[in-house]
Amino acid sequence: MSQQNVKMINLAHDIAKKKFGKTFPNPTVGCVIAKNSKIISKAVTNKSGRPHAEEIALAKAGHKAKGASMYVTLEPCFHSSKDGSCTDQILRSGIKEIFISAADPDVRTNYKSIKKLKKNNVIVNVGLEKNRTYNLNKFFFKSVLKKKPFTKVKIATSTDEKIAWHDYKSKWISNKSSREYAHKLRSMSQAILTTSKTVIKDDPRLTIRLKKTLEQHIPIIIIDNNLKIPMKSKILKDISKKRIIIFTSKKNKKSENLIKLGCEIIFCKLNKNKKLNLKNIFSKIYSLKISDLLVEAGGIFFTELLNNNLVDEIHLFKSQIIIGKRGKPAIVGKKLSQLNLFLNERKKFKDDIYTNYQVN
Repeated sequence: MSQQNVKMINLAHDIAKKKFGKTFPNPTVGCVIAKNSKIISKAVTNKSGRPHAEEIALAKAGHKAKGASMYVTLEPCFHSSKDGSCTDQILRSGIKEIFISAADPDVRTNYKSIKKLKKNNVIVNVGLEKNRTYNLNKFFFKSVLKKKPFTKVKIATSTDEKIAWHDYKSKWISNKSSREYAHKLRSMSQAILTTSKTVIKDDPRLTIRLKKTLEQHIPIIIIDNNLKIPMKSKILKDISKKRIIIFTSKKNKKSENLIKLGCEIIFCKLNKNKKLNLKNIFSKIYSLKISDLLVEAGGIFFTELLNNNLVDEIHLFKSQIIIGKRGKPAIVGKKLSQLNLFLNERKKFKDDIYTNYQVN
């Protein structure tokens, strides 16, 4: 494979990476069209997933696409849209050769586009820089194949892996730089998952507050076994600007008031432990077309997610504070070192150490 082809497909990945988090529920796809080593057009999947990167790049290229090469990070869609599938549009454009990093796991497309392009005499190359596609859109591959959302847990701990003092009076364990990066994590997530216990104890807003931008909102999902969320919680303010989804077992006057307020309530039965079934809830979340979750809750909930094999990544912010034995643990009955983890990334935010782990 020529260095020029590698350069072009990497450019497609680079432009896609800059837009990650803006195309949910669709994957972020980058596309470059070039001829004789000269770039004709480039594009990324539009906000909320439409139009696709290939459609935009072809529209920009116009008649110049004929005889050109296309470099795209994910297999073009096979299923129909208003102007036909991306595959049909590629065939109409006269693209001569296409480089596809990875096949689309969606059964509506999976290798169908590749076969159709080959059948129509387009030269097809698959697999160039495929790991970059898997890493950027891991939420998409996981959710499509497993039918449940890709789940990241964000947690801040002391050096001795405590998340709070015994009386919960501590407000911040991590420093300002770590907290700013946590907002970036929110901005790269489709929804935030928390519990009524966290809402009651911390009264968080769970908004995205980045430098030089207005406060942003993404959907917030609350696990509330017995509907204990206070009606005056900060999370329920300005509800017209956001989407709040509450999973609960209680159907009563309070649930009616929350629905009137603008919340979506999904009623579920409690299990024998008088808790909601988390695996069932995650399946329901996926059915809501939410495929990427950031969890912000306490150690007990984190432990329950781990016990149910529902955690894909851990984003750990570890400070230099020591809380001691009476503190609340990050994981009940275990240390992080006892988990089967793969190191994705590690860096420092002043004195805090940030680590991104993949859970195996």
